[in-house]
Amino acid sequence: MFLLFSLLAGCASATPTSEPIEIENTPSPVPSATREPTITPEPSSTTDLIESPVPSSTLATGQHAFFSEAAERNYLLFLPAGYGKDPQKQWPLILFLHGSGTIGTNIDILKYEALPQILEFTPDYPAIVLSPQLTGEDGEEFWTREKVAESVFTLLDEVQSAYSVDSKRVYLTGVSLGGYSTWAFGLQYPERFAALVPVMGFFGDFSGFFVPDTICNLKDVPVWAFHGAQDPIVPLSAEEDVVNALKACGGNVQFTVYPDGDHDISGRVYNHNPELLEWLLAQSLE
Repeated sequence: MFLLFSLLAGCASATPTSEPIEIENTPSPVPSATREPTITPEPSSTTDLIESPVPSSTLATGQHAFFSEAAERNYLLFLPAGYGKDPQKQWPLILFLHGSGTIGTNIDILKYEALPQILEFTPDYPAIVLSPQLTGEDGEEFWTREKVAESVFTLLDEVQSAYSVDSKRVYLTGVSLGGYSTWAFGLQYPERFAALVPVMGFFGDFSGFFVPDTICNLKDVPVWAFHGAQDPIVPLSAEEDVVNALKACGGNVQFTVYPDGDHDISGRVYNHNPELLEWLLAQSLE
């Protein structure tokens, strides 16, 4: 069941045209610098997008009010079809952060992100998935802004409290701007997430991409990063340098590069890569 809860959103998907290059395993993330990234919105390509409406049985929307801030945030909350049948069962939870292309106050646009999109038609997806939305209003352009981050983690805490979540299997993933924030939040809270999946991620902005001095704090966190070699917005080297720095620390990181991929690979990552889900759900905190 997908629950729609309102206020932020990301990237379109693409059909794979060649096999990705697998670049060895290595781990772990947040930057000592906290500069906000400045990137252009993702392309509005609709390749592989599913135009059919979301089945009401699998999707629900909602709005979360934060009483401490008198603020609200739109979000999608997916519950697997089998949720609740076994009261003792605890479910893994995936926190998904969209890219700049789906920022707004219309929660429906978030359904065009690759991960929420596949959930609409996969009622037996084996995890709870929480997808908050950025509004773009009042400084709400970046996940890492203090008030935005506070509200996202408050929401995550409350979802974990309200639903049957396995606290040892909470995962973080995001695309582009969300990929940046996956690295940043992972680095800031390396003990919080059992694994990270940054897609088209980076640290920095167009004034300069960088590798944080504290990157080795992520060396014990399983990471699987993805990037397109032809990405015109976030160059491959921006994420490759982060991955290589983690490898130098002895980190547990994998890096998949799509040789013909541009800034539109999220469909390949989430919709056409069953190995990712299998790997992700196998990760657990000690």
